[in-house]
Amino acid sequence: MLTIANLSAGYGKVQVLHGISIEVPKGKVVTLIGSNGAGKTTTMRAVSGMITPSSGQITLNGERIDGMESYSIAKRGLAHAPEGRRVFATMSVTDNLRLGAFPRLTGSRPRGDVDADLERAMELFPRLKERREQLAGTL
Repeated sequence: MLTIANLSAGYGKVQVLHGISIEVPKGKVVTLIGSNGAGKTTTMRAVSGMITPSSGQITLNGERIDGMESYSIAKRGLAHAPEGRRVFATMSVTDNLRLGAFPRLTGSRPRGDVDADLERAMELFPRLKERREQLAGTL
């Protein structure tokens, strides 16, 4: 479970988040919706360790992660996929998706069934399944 309690964060003197609290139960999906400048990206950057919160707490499965380095947070199973269209253009859609499993394939995270997880992702996003062998740069 991810818990954000009274989180404040920003950039330099610009305070963007002012004491927000969110709870994401294990196995559930929570979305952040808001207009440009509402703090969605700042929230995700603070949670994933890309920026350091000025106050508040972030816990993942009962362990405080606020202030940790992003790579330490990722090793605990929380990752941030920033917006943008950055893919390895000359690689297939499938190969791009497999890169997300890289820590599992190298043993730095529990392996699990990478192929089954990839297939589940393809079922969730049927258009990707249709284009799985297509070069990602042509999407």
